[in-house]
Amino acid sequence: MSYPLTDRILSNLAHIASEIVPDSTALLEAIGRATDPIGEGKKILCITKQKGGFIKPCPCTSHYLGCNYFIVNADLNCPLDCTYCILQLYLSDSLITVHANTEDLWEQLDRFLRMNRGRGLRMGTGELGDSLALDHITGRSRDFIAYFRKRSSDQVFFELKTKTVNIENLMESPLSDRIIIAWSLNSEQMARQEEIGAPTVRKRIEAAREVVRKGFRVAFHFDPVIRYAGWEMGYEEIIDTLFTSIPADRIAWISLGSLRFPPHLKAIIRKRFPRSRITDEELVRGEDGKLRYFKPLRLKMYRHIASCIKRAVRNRVRLYFCMESGEMWRKVLLKEPKGKEEIENYLSLPFEG
Repeated sequence: MSYPLTDRILSNLAHIASEIVPDSTALLEAIGRATDPIGEGKKILCITKQKGGFIKPCPCTSHYLGCNYFIVNADLNCPLDCTYCILQLYLSDSLITVHANTEDLWEQLDRFLRMNRGRGLRMGTGELGDSLALDHITGRSRDFIAYFRKRSSDQVFFELKTKTVNIENLMESPLSDRIIIAWSLNSEQMARQEEIGAPTVRKRIEAAREVVRKGFRVAFHFDPVIRYAGWEMGYEEIIDTLFTSIPADRIAWISLGSLRFPPHLKAIIRKRFPRSRITDEELVRGEDGKLRYFKPLRLKMYRHIASCIKRAVRNRVRLYFCMESGEMWRKVLLKEPKGKEEIENYLSLPFEG
């Protein structure tokens, strides 16, 4: 069966050879014999059908406070190659995968929104693959904007999360107050060393400024915050750049999260990125089993970054934590939500009235 999205992608990639295969078994076996199977998989775009559900709850464990965020898994994997990326371990294969059966996606979204009518929902792509990295090929952003423009009566906000500056389709699209364009930010040093293939952080902020001028709301995610010599100044410089470029009233939310990853990812990072130093720090197992900085170190980092943000915007932006405890909320943000429903309501406040 042919899908319109498949035709669109093949048209945009007419200069590149394509092949129809009954399944990917032989291809994956060949990639598995490569020196770097993960890197080899990033060179191949697989267009297929999503056979299961597109919509999943964000996988925050019960040990930390979640925010009732829902992930839409339209595409999997990413052409960028961040050293800390959990997808190196999490995905069952290394191919960049686009699920072309978008009519099934719209049907599932229709059903999901009907079941959750009246809630201040936050949803988005960008968890299992960058939302905009392939947008010049797939045009996904235009599709999502067109869909949510028709859902203006729903209290749902859809986030397109990226590390790229691939905003051409956004600039040519009509506005939707349901769409939030979000960027993952880091210090320039960490972006240069650990976010391989991604634009500089200042270029990301410039792209955010352009979409704000267009009329979209934006969001930012300092995640993962990484500790290194000089981290205080590195993050402070980016925060200063951010808030001299983007008006606070156009920012929907900002999240904070520290470096964390499953223990088995450590060996993958060291093998694929021997120059990376992120695994040299002393890390401990958190309550969710992931390796993290000691709590006092996380607390120090969060307090510094949060104070820089608050000083710049005078509490006019909603800050929240990704996968942290109520204790961390209380000690840094001076509030301790009772549960994910309260965080969901807290993050919907900027859109009220």
